[in-house]
Amino acid sequence: MAMAKAVAEHKTVLVSYGAEWCIWCHVFDAYIHGETDKFTYRFGSPSQPVPSHTATLYERPPSDISKSAERLNAYVADNFVVLHIDQQYANGMDVLDLTDAAKHLGPGIPFIFTLDGDGKFAAELVHDTVEMRRDSADWYRGYERDRLLTSLTAMRNKAQVASPLAARVGQ
Repeated sequence: MAMAKAVAEHKTVLVSYGAEWCIWCHVFDAYIHGETDKFTYRFGSPSQPVPSHTATLYERPPSDISKSAERLNAYVADNFVVLHIDQQYANGMDVLDLTDAAKHLGPGIPFIFTLDGDGKFAAELVHDTVEMRRDSADWYRGYERDRLLTSLTAMRNKAQVASPLAARVGQ
């Protein structure tokens, strides 16, 4: 369904392979949807739908980030169909096998990657190039939005170049 929508809208599928319990998966999603400042996540599961844990992270940017948040959100909306796959509840490994992405999966999540027009792995997000890290007690780790935008653009471009289907439909 995501592939059909992407082809119809001349977009690229951006896959976020993660888990319900993974705060960083939710933070990535919040970033690409334009959220800023405060990220709150309540953890629950199908067997325990009432949240059993709440985490709140506060972003402390060095300068105003609203413009870069808007640019990132607009770029994602204009260029991607975002597909979330939960490793625990959605048979995620089946999708990774079908897309040839399984061999690129590292030890951690979120595993963010694009698919070419044939539904095959094209490129992955290298988190070390886009994350903000602190080595203090304030351990919040977020994303530097301008670098994230640059990386997502490169991933989209690689998906488009890698895709014979994209060339056939004039993307």
